Amino acid sequence: MIPRIDVKVDPSFPEGVPMCMPEEDEISEEGYGFFRGVWDISGVTHEEARAIVEEERGLAHLVDQVSADPEEFEDVARAVERGDPDCLPDGFEDRHPGSEILEIVGDGDREEGVLDGLEIGVAGLSFALSSIGCFPAASCRSHASGRSWSDRPVVYFAAERLTVHWLTPMVRDSGCGFGNGSDRGALLFVEAPSITNLMDLANQILNTVERQSYNR
Repeated sequence: MIPRIDVKVDPSFPEGVPMCMPEEDEISEEGYGFFRGVWDISGVTHEEARAIVEEERGLAHLVDQVSADPEEFEDVARAVERGDPDCLPDGFEDRHPGSEILEIVGDGDREEGVLDGLEIGVAGLSFALSSIGCFPAASCRSHASGRSWSDRPVVYFAAERLTVHWLTPMVRDSGCGFGNGSDRGALLFVEAPSITNLMDLANQILNTVERQSYNR
């Protein structure tokens, strides 16, 4: 069960929000915007973004299939992201003996991670934004565990004004909204009631780029 919260979002163009890319000397090894545990994922190619978006959709679907409530979704998603079977809900293996989740999680000694270390539900949008020249600063799918720094799925990013204009109809059509993140720098953010909306937005961005490239 993919979590969904009751929240109103504003998909209109975010007037009054600073829109520009950060200067090189403003970006450190931990990114930009005074966030912890982040890193620079700028300069992503369209192909790289498409691969992450498809991987994320597959993982979200698998986790959704075996989760009865938001708490189980969070536990299973964390196990998949960390490759840690101890994060799985009690009795998971007995209830889902043939689940692909068990293979993905492994025995706790997995060499390769998933989604380049980002969370299920926000990784695809972060990569899609990077692929169109934005600078993703931080993201959070919002966690049912109560250890969440955001109470809703969100991706913070820097972008030029023209790019935000281009994004606006897709933000609206996907059920997402904009917010002002300028308390952390020249940032805005996209928020949504569910990661489903953010994943839809990521897909719309890549599909639109592909159509525009085809029609040139």
